[in-house]
Amino acid sequence: MATFLALSPAVFWMILAHLGRRYGWARTLVLLFFAVLNLMLLLDGIVFLSAPKARFTIGIQDMTFTSENLDLRFIGTVALVVGAASLLLMIPLVQRLLAVFLRIQPGDPVHTLALVYACYLVGVATAQTPLLEMLLQSEEQVALPASELVGQAAAMTLLAFVGLGIGRSVGETVRRLKLAWPGWRELRAAIVTAFLLIAVQAGLGALWMTFAPEQAQQVDKISKLLLGEFFNPLGAILIGLSAGIGEELVFRGALQPRFGLIITSLLFALVHSQYLFSFALVIVFILGLGMGIVRNRVNTTAAILTHALYNATLVILATYGVQ
Repeated sequence: MATFLALSPAVFWMILAHLGRRYGWARTLVLLFFAVLNLMLLLDGIVFLSAPKARFTIGIQDMTFTSENLDLRFIGTVALVVGAASLLLMIPLVQRLLAVFLRIQPGDPVHTLALVYACYLVGVATAQTPLLEMLLQSEEQVALPASELVGQAAAMTLLAFVGLGIGRSVGETVRRLKLAWPGWRELRAAIVTAFLLIAVQAGLGALWMTFAPEQAQQVDKISKLLLGEFFNPLGAILIGLSAGIGEELVFRGALQPRFGLIITSLLFALVHSQYLFSFALVIVFILGLGMGIVRNRVNTTAAILTHALYNATLVILATYGVQ
């Protein structure tokens, strides 16, 4: 449940941001805390940029990964950029400029925090790439427990529903997230879209393997090291439902109405750091576009079913050796 605990503070501060729409003290507390936090990120970035290469040790479950010469300047650059960008996104003038193409209200504490969190998501995903490269070199199996997938889905679900009872009723929250009871309309849209996206993924994957086989094999290897334990029918269901519910509620349900289809799909791709910065992110971006269109034309429930069916089918195919 480490992922759930890591995301819990985000839920807490989003609750305060919603309270900030009513109470000045809550709004001030949220803005002050994240202004200080972003300044600390800037300072950390400066420290890391000035640091020499250092020995790096990190433990994951029962394994320890080390790097004799990890360049902290990379992490420092990420911290510096994320801190500076997040500070800029908190400025009402910048938000007014963004409001030209984003459906945000400048100065709104919830929208401000959503912008900052989006920046953090990209930063964290980017900063994880050295660890993933170390994992790739070590060839050690990292068996992520099922509780991590469930915990992530639970935390993301809480984030999506965080306004419930504070600024929105149950009905308003359901309409805001564009949820509905699953029926034939949602199921039909999910089946058609999921298999269309699988066909697109297969075609693009074949091109990728043709023109950059080494990169494609590296990404495939990382996926197996991280999720190999779930390459079975039950694991397929778990991966499908956890990603489908959690990610779709946040990205398509909560973010897309504010950030729009393109930017939401771009964020969706960038946070999939397990694929490194490879052609796989282009594929994930296209998948995000597909599920975003389903959200717009049908509803988020259909997008959840699409994502779950897509993921589960790919895991089943991988389980039985179908590339």
